[in-house]
Amino acid sequence: METYGFSKMSVRKLDEKKQPDTTAEIYEIKGVPKEGATSSFDLTGLSKEPVKVFGSNIEYFIVRKGVGSVAANFGILDLPSKVEDKLLGYLAMDEGIVGMGENTEPPFAAAVVEAEDLYGTPIAFALTCGSFTKDGHSLATTTDEDFKPEPGEYVFSAISRSITMGEKTENLHVLRAVGKEAVDKLKTVVLGTAGEA
Repeated sequence: METYGFSKMSVRKLDEKKQPDTTAEIYEIKGVPKEGATSSFDLTGLSKEPVKVFGSNIEYFIVRKGVGSVAANFGILDLPSKVEDKLLGYLAMDEGIVGMGENTEPPFAAAVVEAEDLYGTPIAFALTCGSFTKDGHSLATTTDEDFKPEPGEYVFSAISRSITMGEKTENLHVLRAVGKEAVDKLKTVVLGTAGEA
């Protein structure tokens, strides 16, 4: 199934039990001026590298269960510093000043990204648990060319989280939903509800 567009990303901090932190806000990045816009999303590691097991001089079995090292690369334009600081675990030092050092520790978070299929049906992917990192910051001089902002690059390293839907519980890294009702349910299960904060 192919997706088109990247309209919105919702993210919320998780608590120590890897459940939505009801004291934390759900941040929505959806193209509102000065509140950030989504640019790109690349999800990798959904398949484990198959390993062949030989026996009786033949390829007897393939180890193939599970996922690989699940990660997502995000391109986000104009992410507000207050959101970035919290997602990356930067240390608040004073008004408008944050630090990065040996005690910098990104919190566990969950994220849901939204797009649609060729026919306009809503599709969402949820990263159930993990943490965001940004390897660096760069500056460059302005030139006489028209200014074109570049998206910031963020990496989400995913781990599994126990997810319950109905009577089924599974340890999952990623969920996918197709259709508006399924997308809404997915967001509630993974992020909790906005009114809880």
